[in-house]
Formats: sequence, C-alpha cells, structure tokens
Amino acid sequence: MGDATVKKYFIAIILMMIVVVTFYSIFHKFIRPNNSATISQNSHSGNREEQQANTIEYGLYSLDGKYIDNGSTIYPEDDEANMNISINHNLNERREYSLIVLEDFKQVSFKLKNKQEFIKYLFTMKPNSAKNIGVRIPIKPNTQELTILVIKKPSYKLKEMDLNKASVLEEVLSLRYSINHKNELNNLKEIESDVVVKDGLNEEMFITNDIHKLQSVMVGKEGEQLWFSSGNDTSEPLKYAIIALNDWKQTTVIDDQEVLYTTVPGSKRQLFSFTLPKVKHDSNFQLIAFPYPYQVSQDNYVSQQAFGSFRTVIVPNRHTP
Repeated sequence: MGDATVKKYFIAIILMMIVVVTFYSIFHKFIRPNNSATISQNSHSGNREEQQANTIEYGLYSLDGKYIDNGSTIYPEDDEANMNISINHNLNERREYSLIVLEDFKQVSFKLKNKQEFIKYLFTMKPNSAKNIGVRIPIKPNTQELTILVIKKPSYKLKEMDLNKASVLEEVLSLRYSINHKNELNNLKEIESDVVVKDGLNEEMFITNDIHKLQSVMVGKEGEQLWFSSGNDTSEPLKYAIIALNDWKQTTVIDDQEVLYTTVPGSKRQLFSFTLPKVKHDSNFQLIAFPYPYQVSQDNYVSQQAFGSFRTVIVPNRHTP
C-alpha cells in the first residue's frame, strides 16, 4: 500500500470519527431527557449571589442555626424534633411544593411554628426566593428513622407522555436521619415478588403495564391492575422500603401493606402486581423506594435517597382520561 493510499485511508478514518462524535453529541443533547433543576444539597452558603442558578438547595438546621448533615443522627428532646427546613428556590419560576414527614416510613402529622398541624403542607415559592420552615415533629418511642420529603409541583397532573416533565416530577427531595433509639428492628417481614428479571433495566422504581418491559403509565383508572418494578444496578443485594402516595397521603402498596420491604438481588429487578386505589377525582399517584431502610448514614449517599416512580394520574371509573 503506497504512502498516498495510506494517507487517504487515515483521513477517511478521521472523518468517520468526526461524524460519529457529532451524531452522538446531537443525540445526547436533543434526545436524552433533561431535568429543569439540578439538586444541590447540603449547601451552607448564605450568600445568594454565589448560589448557582437553576438549582434547588435544601437542608435541615437546628434552631440555633447549625446545619444537620443528611444521614446523621437526630436527638429528640422531650420526644419532639424541633428544627428548621431551609429551601433555596433558585429557579426563575413560581412553583408549588409539598412537605411531608415519615417516621419509620409511615406518614405522620407535624406542626409549624404557628402551631398549625398538617399531614401535608403545601406552600408556594416565588422566583429565586428562600424559605425557612420551622417544624415540630412528635417522635414516637422506638422510632428508628425520620424522613422529610419535599414534593415538586404536587398539584400538577401530567397526563401526556412528556419525558422531560415526567423526569422532573418523579424526583423527590429527601432528607433522612436516624433517631437516637437503641432498639433494633429485627425480622422485618419482606414480601416476595411475583417475578424476578435480569435484563439490565434496573430502574430503582418504575410503574409499568407490561411485565416484559418498562412501559410508562401516565394515566390509569382506579382499580386498574399494574406492575411496579424495583431494580438493583449493583452487584450486591439491596433492601428497599417502598411506600405509595395518593395525592401525597400514604395509602397501602399491596393488600394491607403500608410499607413494603423487599431485597432485590444484585443486577436484577423484581416485579410486583398491585392495584391503583379508588379515587373521587383525578389524583396524583407515586411509589417511592427508600434504599437501606434503618441503615441511613452520612457515609452512604445512596442511603439518604428516595427514588420515585413516574407519576400516574388516577381517574375515577366514571371519568374518561
């Protein structure tokens, strides 16, 4: 092969590589779902000019202004946790949020500083604003874990297949803490899945109407039987606590199980059959999986997370979606 031929050969390879890289960049930019907000957690900065745009910063503080690390241990006083939840809404839009509290993954009521009691607290943030929410949470004896969830756009009901919007709405902002009780929860009753699959589709939580693939269900009828898939993308077994929220109030997941515990084998996903609850009007429904229940720590970032499914809007049987 002559020098000229070799030169042409290498030029052709280089041109081909440029085409491939360009195609990938275009595909990555326009096809991949893109969340509208990047979550910036554990921020201590009080200078709002230094905060990044298009983020939601949130955290927990003691009454004297000390930051409480996510995953750390909280020490209730007189069987009550009295704290401030700080939210910096660095988005150029007005947005509604909902705040709910879980003790050992069961929803509980809490009080604000003005002594009003809520099972779910809805509030609205103006563009590029900050808010401190003082909460008083009664802590029951033997409580092992306290979870605070912030739900984005709780009243918004997405019925069309829009992956960008669905990705934003599935994300639940979580703050998880252990409680200073030494009693251990032994022999948690785990529920066996209906199906175990190894296909690489290991989304942590996904509602589907197809047992063979992850098929999003944006709208479902009350009483409709569906599947939820709980995946594990690691090589080691992973335990989850799974809850169901119907219009941000806890409902049973399967039968009488308010909290479903399960361990997913490494690199697999489990499928469970479940039924959408009855509703009086169009309602938002979401399943949330909490990895490492009762094992939350500062050193294990995943143990601080909450993985939500795409929301499903439940409509009454008399109502046509």
